[in-house]
Amino acid sequence: MSQPRGVEDPISAIFDLSDRVAQLAPTVRRMYRYTATILVLWIVLLAFVTLITLGSNLTLAILSVIGLIAGVIGLSLLRETDGFFRSFVMRHRAIRLLREADPVVRVPAGRTPVERLARYMAQTSPAIESLLKEHPEALRYRTEFSGHGSSIAFELLIEKPGGLLWRLAGRGDSGFAVLARLGPEAPTTADLAKLAADAQSIVSRLSAPPVRLILLRTGAVPIPEDVYEWAVGRPAFLSRGFARYRVTTEIVTEGPDGTYDFVPYVLGVP
Repeated sequence: MSQPRGVEDPISAIFDLSDRVAQLAPTVRRMYRYTATILVLWIVLLAFVTLITLGSNLTLAILSVIGLIAGVIGLSLLRETDGFFRSFVMRHRAIRLLREADPVVRVPAGRTPVERLARYMAQTSPAIESLLKEHPEALRYRTEFSGHGSSIAFELLIEKPGGLLWRLAGRGDSGFAVLARLGPEAPTTADLAKLAADAQSIVSRLSAPPVRLILLRTGAVPIPEDVYEWAVGRPAFLSRGFARYRVTTEIVTEGPDGTYDFVPYVLGVP
């Protein structure tokens, strides 16, 4: 049966509309920077006016304080709006990548499961691929962090250091870190909880916040329902200083048929 004229797949139509919104991202970012700059200058100007009029003109000082408070509130709301739009663009990107991805993911060649995972991540993430081309040392295998009489080990660490402004003030390019560990064929919720707890224990010793926590396993043992629900619906929350990061805990299974299975399927990160 042919589709009637003027009728299209509603899901595709909604996604096309999202495409058009996502294409506005560069324009929205420029508008955000310009508006934020104007608000910051407004706040600085009114703070200066408040200081010089505080003892000579009380009325003008009060008006300056009101304008200063309005500027701070406006800048805060602007940042909230920017955060929402960033989240929308990132989610749209992940959905688009998932939509265009091959449903069967082949495991690349490599000597060990960890090496094969590293090659897969470099092949599917432009950010990781670019990083490893310029800085091969950013990829490390079997990294141990010692402290308090015990050591914490990860089989894979990919680390792009954050910029100087981020290290000093928590702003700007934060970089990224990817942590992966070999897990048992039949992982438990305790294994996922320990992965998140160990990541929190070493987060202050990394030069960038973790964006992916991966438990890698081999074999085809079915994942228990409670473990599946934990991985899908219970992300890790890592704290570093005053910042708090939400990180998805992934279970990546390398099957005997040479394909990967992901719970959940994370694309576009980093």
